[in-house]
Amino acid sequence: ARFQTFTNELGPTAKKVQGAINAINDYTMKEFGIPSARIIVPFIRTPTNIMKYVGVHTPLAPLTKNIRKEIMAGGARRDLTLAKIATGSITMALAADYTMTGNITGGGPRNTQARNMLRATGWQPYSIKVGDEYYAYSRLDPIGSFLGLSADVTEIIGQVDDATAGELAFAAVTSTIQNVSSKTYMSGMAEFFDMMSSVSAEPVAANKQAKRWVERLAGSVVPAGVAQLERTLSPELSATQGIIEKIQSRIPGWSDSLPPRRNIFGEPIVLSGGLGPDIMSPIYKSSDKHDPVAEEIVAQGTLLRMPLKNIDGVPLTTRQYDDYILFYSGQDNEAMDFLPLKDRLAEEMDSPLYVGGTDGLEGLKSEIIRRVFAEYRNTAKAEMMRKYPDIKNEIDRLKLQKIMNLKGE
Repeated sequence: ARFQTFTNELGPTAKKVQGAINAINDYTMKEFGIPSARIIVPFIRTPTNIMKYVGVHTPLAPLTKNIRKEIMAGGARRDLTLAKIATGSITMALAADYTMTGNITGGGPRNTQARNMLRATGWQPYSIKVGDEYYAYSRLDPIGSFLGLSADVTEIIGQVDDATAGELAFAAVTSTIQNVSSKTYMSGMAEFFDMMSSVSAEPVAANKQAKRWVERLAGSVVPAGVAQLERTLSPELSATQGIIEKIQSRIPGWSDSLPPRRNIFGEPIVLSGGLGPDIMSPIYKSSDKHDPVAEEIVAQGTLLRMPLKNIDGVPLTTRQYDDYILFYSGQDNEAMDFLPLKDRLAEEMDSPLYVGGTDGLEGLKSEIIRRVFAEYRNTAKAEMMRKYPDIKNEIDRLKLQKIMNLKGE
């Protein structure tokens, strides 16, 4: 019963980790009134037991000493252990087959630009596709871990032509790390170590990842139930900068004053809700948008990033950045005759030059796509400086300051 409910006693190593976390938590609670360790790692026993449960149901289970011991014991213990390995392996094999046909998704591209563009098509990570709908399975452990591990391995191996034994092993390790770090109960630890590895003591270092981590941490002061209610009432994601706006985005009513977070085409990013009552559903869903422009960009592998949150070194406020994206997308861009970026791309993709062009990241088609984006980006900068003269004045001041510094003045 404890094995099936993930409440087994922890082993010696996990108990030491739990003890260290408790000690850190007690100290920071006493000295600062903050349960710092619990913020990063809220609990240990259940995640550890879930990972063990998944481990004994995979083809790699016989590599562990305890499993070999159970097999060697014979009788019912051997039969039960082999049954666990068989059922888990069959589940993973089926998941791999469905992943190859696109009906199950893994974590997707690690490249942020490629991942964001894929999301623009309606794609959703760690999901089962039924018709035009993606249903997330990542929070349905332990079955979600079986599906996710298999999907990640399949996606990683699919990126190489002839997978060698070494590449298969690398794919297995990578998929395990990627899948585990995607879990809600492990994301705090993964984000913390990512942040720590990126921090620099250099005075000129921006430490953007550390700042984003602090903002997310500050946002957690709003109870999850309140944040979930805000998400249900207002499914549009809010654009935020700084701690105050992050907290504001999680409070119903107060979040309405923030502009929406937008994709590279200027379209608001809207959460599609969940299966069943959205406020309590663990299964998020998304719909295939059947967007030929976005799908073509994904097919070509063209890497496109969102506009920076500054123009020539001058930082933009949340509202200014929203205007910048709208200019970039062509929706409010007079210089581009108010022609939306997506419509212009559609025209280019229908042209004889594009149709006859070479495919791939370095091909002519990707070059045409990048050229259109660059054109819209340049006119967006000009429109921003026209609408916000203070930005232009600050850019001119920074340029002059740089020249003076070079002259030693």
